[in-house]
Amino acid sequence: MDLTSVVMPGAQSLVTAIVTDSWSQVRTAMSRLWARHRAEDGSTGPSVAALEAAGTELDLARQQALAVAGDGPESERADRMQLFWIGYLAGQIAARPELADALGGLPVLLDAQRGASVTMTTNTKNFSGSARNAVQADDVSGGITFGR
Repeated sequence: MDLTSVVMPGAQSLVTAIVTDSWSQVRTAMSRLWARHRAEDGSTGPSVAALEAAGTELDLARQQALAVAGDGPESERADRMQLFWIGYLAGQIAARPELADALGGLPVLLDAQRGASVTMTTNTKNFSGSARNAVQADDVSGGITFGR
């Protein structure tokens, strides 16, 4: 397997997520990916603790990438971040070879997350009474503001 062909597209996608403010969606998708491949107990889905640990790890890596990027023109900063992510992803594959296939699909996963639209569903079944500004959500990123 050519390691470059696996990590380069993923690194480019991660830099794009950081510079376009879509990090929170990408972080969620990658946390699931990391946690799923870390499950050692044979469970079908990642645990909450594994998701939190993966998210924390990714946030730390993002902070390091931004520190490596430093100051200067945005294109130069993006190039330095990309180099960081190439090294980071290569290190992840070296430590956990089972991630190689998953990381190969990272650009598609991240593009899907960035392009995901919000789906609103109204559920009036099994509901009686009244509610004001009630929200039930999964994977909310960004902020929610309710007007009065």
